[in-house]
Amino acid sequence: MRTELSAEAKQTFQVVALVATIFVVAIHYQSAAPKSAAIEHATANQLAQEFLVGGVARFAVPMFAFAAGFFYFFSDDGSLRTYLRKLRQRLRSVLTPYLIIGLGATLCWMAIRYVEDKPYEMTSLQIAGTWLLRPPAEQLWFLRDLMVLVVAAPLICRIVRLPNAIGLMLVGAVWLSHYQPFPIVGGWYLLHTETLFFFCLGCAAKSRLDWLERLGRVSMVTTIGFVLVWFDLIAARILLRPDFDCWYVTDYSVESLLIHKASIVAGCLSMWMVCWKLRSPFLCRLSGAAFFVYLVHEFPLRAAVVRIAGPVMDKGAWFWGMFPIVTCGCFAAAMCLNRYAPAVIAWLTGGRTPDAAAKIGSLEAQARFTKPRPRSSTPTPHPGQSSQ
Repeated sequence: MRTELSAEAKQTFQVVALVATIFVVAIHYQSAAPKSAAIEHATANQLAQEFLVGGVARFAVPMFAFAAGFFYFFSDDGSLRTYLRKLRQRLRSVLTPYLIIGLGATLCWMAIRYVEDKPYEMTSLQIAGTWLLRPPAEQLWFLRDLMVLVVAAPLICRIVRLPNAIGLMLVGAVWLSHYQPFPIVGGWYLLHTETLFFFCLGCAAKSRLDWLERLGRVSMVTTIGFVLVWFDLIAARILLRPDFDCWYVTDYSVESLLIHKASIVAGCLSMWMVCWKLRSPFLCRLSGAAFFVYLVHEFPLRAAVVRIAGPVMDKGAWFWGMFPIVTCGCFAAAMCLNRYAPAVIAWLTGGRTPDAAAKIGSLEAQARFTKPRPRSSTPTPHPGQSSQ
């Protein structure tokens, strides 16, 4: 059984994080979706956005959670000392960006309300609660989930190690049924079963490195076959329930829910195969900007872009213009900060920078990793992974 992660696998994790971040931006800039369970009532624009955003993009968060669980437990020896060390690392690399971006988003929300003469009746304690528990930047829910997972990591490890994988199967069954057992705190679930399940899968995968290698090295024909199955599942779900929605509501049927879950699994497998083949020094370096993009692409940037684009674009078509512009703009900003203010981007992202990512993505690094490396070697962090 392999105990070291190959250079190819490390680089694949980087490219997966890059692609997943791009699709997360797409999710938050969706501007049209089917409004009826009858597909004949949907427009081509609504169906296209639903396929991309409601279908393809839904692999992103599960892969973030999987990678977070994998890298957390990959270097975990189960000791209290290691647990406390990892907890301190996540305070720097996860909680600090959460607090910084959350504070900025909360202050901007208050400023916008003031400028638009829409007063808010909130006490200082309520404002603090908004900042800490549910800031206006919607993407931060995953970082909050991640902190909960890190705190509960010893318990999660015990669950995953139960005999015959019974613990993993139980968590998987809860995810498959879409049952949310955790309470809503500040408007978000304390912990989503999706992030919990894929974090657990990451924990289990640390003992199956050979499986990751085999999956990445499958032929191009097999990869295309998996992608086609993935797309077919998405199309089937749209045909069955175009207005599918399972986020804090129950606008779905059992059949559409099961197909949706199957498409997520197929998407995660397909994207691993695809990103294995897309590996390049350029993409690995660019992946170092992904966490910055993840942090800044939503509110207040989205509010500003909508106000600018609103008067000149049809609302349903916003997505096709705003999504690529915002994505490219955020990545360009990250690369500029990396060049001219590296300390700023490193401080904001917990050390996740293009320069750090390039150390793994470079051709020299590929050659260096052809020989086994000590286990202390640490891959470049991404949105679900702490900086060392």
